[in-house]
Amino acid sequence: MAGSGSPIYTPLTWPVGYVAAAINKDGDEKPQKNHTEPIMGLTGHMTAMTAAVRSWMLAYLCIYHLPQACGLEAYPAFGPGKVYSANWISHILLRNVLATWVICGFWDWFLYFGPVKDKLHKYKMNPVYPSFHQIKHDAFWTTTASVFGSLIEIGLCHSWAIGKFPMQTSLSEAPILNTILAFTVTHYRIPHFHAIHRMMHPWKTSAIPDFGKILYRKVHSLHHKSYNPTAFSGTNMHPVESSLYYSAALIPVAFGLHPVHALAVIIDAAMGAWLGHDGFQWPGSGDYFHLLHHAHFDCNYGAMHVPLDYLFGTYAGSKDEVKKIWKSIPSCEEANDTPVHQASKSNKVE
Repeated sequence: MAGSGSPIYTPLTWPVGYVAAAINKDGDEKPQKNHTEPIMGLTGHMTAMTAAVRSWMLAYLCIYHLPQACGLEAYPAFGPGKVYSANWISHILLRNVLATWVICGFWDWFLYFGPVKDKLHKYKMNPVYPSFHQIKHDAFWTTTASVFGSLIEIGLCHSWAIGKFPMQTSLSEAPILNTILAFTVTHYRIPHFHAIHRMMHPWKTSAIPDFGKILYRKVHSLHHKSYNPTAFSGTNMHPVESSLYYSAALIPVAFGLHPVHALAVIIDAAMGAWLGHDGFQWPGSGDYFHLLHHAHFDCNYGAMHVPLDYLFGTYAGSKDEVKKIWKSIPSCEEANDTPVHQASKSNKVE
């Protein structure tokens, strides 16, 4: 979502509005103190809905305009996907990988290497810059994640085309419902994100085997190597995790909805993670709620859109609050042996 202090419509203007805001920033302006809350306010929800509409509109473009522009008969779900073909499969793979590099690559370049990087430095929530080694590492795994997200879309298109999964064929079948869902893409996918994310962190219990500790060590620790995240860190994930993450697309599929909703979830999951990890206050899109999770591990497993961390007692606004959550149970980086990128590690995120 857009950074604090930005108008609610700004997600629809990315990247033009953000670049313009960065260029026009008063050099004497003081950044806000890093801060987060356990429950999102009305302005935050409205901004999130604007971002959801952006994802939905991009999905609509990818279904009703891009295939024809690229020489396909139609979006694969509406017929061509009945038979697996290199023609339409390569279209989805190339579209998604190219979008990954255009969005993440451009945004990381602009914030960290672009002509106004020095002016923007004071808005960096963790003032230390990540190493180029980290950026290259994250770019590789985020690209891999986009491939696995594409495989989910490819499988869905084939299943829709052969009638294995029911679907609406026209948005006019339920215009009011489809409009509501377009505004709430982010909100209805967040509980899925919280569930799979919490599952892959240590459960810190002795009542049952701590499978979360195993999943963290074998799978999720790859994401946490990026202690100080950038846009390319957003979906820097092990293939198991990226597959689970993008499986949120199955939520609208389970209800037989139009394919635009499943694709909107994939796009929203991608862009929400990429821009939310950029590490900057407005005119960046950094999410300090989640940055604290990267810094201290054992808190803020979901997002403020649906306050599950608040309800389950795992919300923290600082390292001291994380310690209070777990009391005598070891927590934070002292209890974590993840090999983070040391060149970009900082103890300044409290």
